[in-house]
Amino acid sequence: MSRVSGVLLLLAICLCPVASGLPAKPAPQEGKAVFDRVCSVCHGREGRGDAGPGPSLVPLEKDFNEVLGIVREGTGEMPPIPRERVSDEDVKQIFGYLKSLSK
Repeated sequence: MSRVSGVLLLLAICLCPVASGLPAKPAPQEGKAVFDRVCSVCHGREGRGDAGPGPSLVPLEKDFNEVLGIVREGTGEMPPIPRERVSDEDVKQIFGYLKSLSK
């Protein structure tokens, strides 16, 4: 492979998360719609715990795998949420939205 081809390949991998096998970073507003539909009833419109029994989720200090585990297994008063209701992709979008509110 020529040096130019190698540089172009590296540039393509860096600029395209799909090509590198990394998940694309979801836009925060994509997660807001899912959050509003599923989570806001208990955690409030902005995840601050002001709507009901759910605690504040902002600032979000957990990593994605922790959040996914809590969603799937439940914790405390939060029931587990099955994939049929909220996909892993939905959870990833919610996670991105909560991270955006944490800034």
